[in-house]
This record gives sequence, structure tokens and C-alpha cells, in this order.
Amino acid sequence: MDNLDNINHSSDITGDLPLQEEGPKYAVSHLVSANKLKVYIRIELLDKQAEVKYDDIMNYLSEQGIVYGIREEDIEIYCKVKEYSKELVAAYGKDPVDGKDAEIVYDFDISEGNKFEESEDGTINFRNLNNVINVKKDAVLCHIIPPLAGKDGTDVYGNPVKYRPGRNVSFNYGNNTYISEDGLKLLASTDGCVEYKNEKVFVESVYRVNNVDNSTGNIDFIGSVVINGDVKAGFSVAAKGDIKIRGVVEGAYIKSDGEVVISKGMNGMGKGSIYAKGNVTSKYIENASIVSEKCIYAEALINSDVKAGESIILRGSNAAIIGGASQAEDMIYAKTIGSKTNPETNITINLTRYQEEQKSISQKQKLNRQLEKELAAKNNELKELDDKMDLILNSYMDNENKGTVHKQLLFMKIKINNEISEIERQLTEILPTDNIADHKIICKGIMYSNTRVTIGWMKYRVRQDISFSKLYNDGDDISIVPLNSADLEI
Repeated sequence: MDNLDNINHSSDITGDLPLQEEGPKYAVSHLVSANKLKVYIRIELLDKQAEVKYDDIMNYLSEQGIVYGIREEDIEIYCKVKEYSKELVAAYGKDPVDGKDAEIVYDFDISEGNKFEESEDGTINFRNLNNVINVKKDAVLCHIIPPLAGKDGTDVYGNPVKYRPGRNVSFNYGNNTYISEDGLKLLASTDGCVEYKNEKVFVESVYRVNNVDNSTGNIDFIGSVVINGDVKAGFSVAAKGDIKIRGVVEGAYIKSDGEVVISKGMNGMGKGSIYAKGNVTSKYIENASIVSEKCIYAEALINSDVKAGESIILRGSNAAIIGGASQAEDMIYAKTIGSKTNPETNITINLTRYQEEQKSISQKQKLNRQLEKELAAKNNELKELDDKMDLILNSYMDNENKGTVHKQLLFMKIKINNEISEIERQLTEILPTDNIADHKIICKGIMYSNTRVTIGWMKYRVRQDISFSKLYNDGDDISIVPLNSADLEI
């Protein structure tokens, strides 16, 4: 039974009293639940033969002010069946519908554990753990569904029963996040990876790990990556920003839209590779494939395929290129190239860009010659107009006609002056000044025999060791000249 209040009302109702002196045959009492949403009727028979009438109970409820939720059918059956020993639920109020609490919905997966990728054939790549969740600046990380209003109920006396309002919630947020003006969204204030720890949401612009191995899986991050240890063979690290590795890189794949720095070097084991839009700097590079759109810096390149959009610079006590193929567009700078054991070492200066620039220079020079002819012609036109204007001013024409003709000639002069200014502007555009000798190979020590040199369209095979020399394409052949102090400044 519901919790009841102390309301325990009773009334003696007399049924069939033809004589005034006849006493009551039963007594009616009721209980009201504490929330006033339920009414219980109790009947006490004073005469075992007495019958309780439907109207008597209805009148009794009305006298008690009970007007809502009366169960008329149940009362009628109760009187007909005469189950007076049982308690009758005579009225039910209407329960209030409580408001719904607000909730936070996360727009990324906050579940813990690794999330393996499964291919169509059911194969699982255990290296792709998908631990990094990349987000762009202003991406929505989570949002609030506001509390919903409830609905009032009604008690048995016809009074409203207030609903419980839904509770509000607030974001628990950390670095690199902000709340929208309406207070309903949490967004990223920078590109990075979103994380959920200790029930807090935050964004990291730099992703940091100790090692890249089975515990982390492959990394694909929208910002910069810092790896305090090593990158193990078979794993990959990709980043929109820089990648800095304080340990060793084994046979792994590294890709960066910024720079790559490897403190202890890379042994690619014949399968490791790096691609970077910025510089690549590594203590050494061995048995690996490297492509940089800018410069490559190292102490040693050993049996590697290396390409730089600008220069390859070897520094340090060894500063050696041994075996493999090294290609740059501006300069290759090393102390030692090749070795005594004579592994074939290929050194290439790619002059494709230089040749394209030379074509551009030739076209520009041809255009300039044409522009100079046009400029001379326009200057002649301008002189003729000046002469005509002088003639008109000194003629016997009336002033009105003089003014009309002079105005026409003045407009023509302005037009020609504008054309002359445009031609002069085009002529002052600076021509490229790239010198073919600036695309060079500098060897501060020994370039060993069996080194193959390619500079543009010229090839040269070193058959005897070369020392302290510069090699470049002079347009007709590959020139080999001693170094001077300017060549050593980089």
C-alpha cells in the first residue's frame, strides 16, 4: 500500500432507515496517500445484512472534496459484489511527468580500448589502433541536449501537482577548447587530437608518445608529433606538422607536411622511407628511401635512395655518402663520396628546374625585344601628336574648332602615355639570374673512383680519386675545379 497520511475520516451512513430511531448499518472511512494521488475507502458493517450503495460512496467522496480521478466503475462493481472486507481504491490522481535531465552527447568515440580496422575479408590490421582522433579548428567536440519540460499532475482534490524540472549539465573541458555563444556546444580552438580523460575533453596540438610500436599502433595526426623513443619496423607516422623523433627509426614509413628530425638516425632495413615537405635531418640514414621537397641534412648516407628538392648537406667528422643514389637540385655537399671498397655511388644534380628557367629567360628576352620596338613606335606616335597640337594652336582655325581638335588630340596623347607606361613596367620586370655553376657538387675530402656523377644532361664516371673539388656543368661538359673559400660557406 502507498504511504498514507494521517487522514482517516469516517462517517456513519444509514441505509434504509424507515424509522428514525433505527441506528446506522455501516460506517465509511477513507485514507489519502501522502502525495494525495490515491484514495482508499474502508467499510465497517454494523449490520451484517447491510448493503452499501454506489450513491452513498459517491456522496461521501463529494463531501470529502474528492473530485478527480474517481473510479466510478470500480465503485459500482465493489458495491455489487459486496466485498466490504476489502479496501477499495476509489480515486487515482494523475501523476506528474518529470522533466528530462539535460545530457552531453560526445561527437567522437570516448570508449576505451583499441579500435582495430577489419578489412572485407575479415583480416585485422593490428598496427592501426585508431588511437588518434583528429579534429579541425572549430570542430564540434560535444554538445548538450537541453533539459525537457515535464507536465503537471492533478491530485484527488483537483489541485495541480508540480513536476520536477530536468537538471542542467555543464561541460568539463580543458586546453584548446571553447564553448559556443549559446552554451550548447564545445568546440576545438585549434587543429589537433581530441582526448577524453578523467571525464574531461581537451585538444592536443602536439601528439606525444614514448615509442611507436604495438602499444600505440600507427599514428596519423593533424598537427605535430613528438616521439621520445623509437619508431619500430613496420609502423607508420604521418603528420600535418613536424615530426621529431628522439630515438631511432627502423624499417618504418614517415610522412610529414613539415620537417622531420631524427636524433639517433635511421636504418630503414631496405623498406623504411621518409617523405617530407620540409627539411629532413637525421644523424645517419642507412638502407632507406628519403624524399624532401627542401633540404636533407645528415652525417652519413649509406646505401640509400635520397632526393632533395633543394640541397643535400653532409656535416660532421665523416660527412660521407657511401653507395646508393643521391639527387638534389641545388647542391650536394660532403666530405667523402664513395669508399675504398668501391660500392657504386650515384650522385645527381637535377637541372630540370634550371633548364625551365632558362627557357623562361629566353622567352622573356624575346618578349623584351618586341616590347622595345613597340616602345619606340609609341614614342614616335607621341612626338607626332605633340607636333600636330602645335600646328593646330598656330593655325587660322576659329577657336571653337581649335578647341574640339585639341581636345581629341589630348585624349589620344593620354591613351598613348598609358600604353608607354605599361610597356616600361613590363620591361623593368627582373629576369631570373640563376647561374648554372651554382648547381654543384662539393667534396671537401675524397670522391672515390666508381662514383657516377650526373649533372643535368652531362654524365661523368670517376676513374681516379678526386680530392677537394667542385663539380658542375658548364654547359658543354662537367668541370672539376679546386675548392675555394667561398665554396666551403654554406
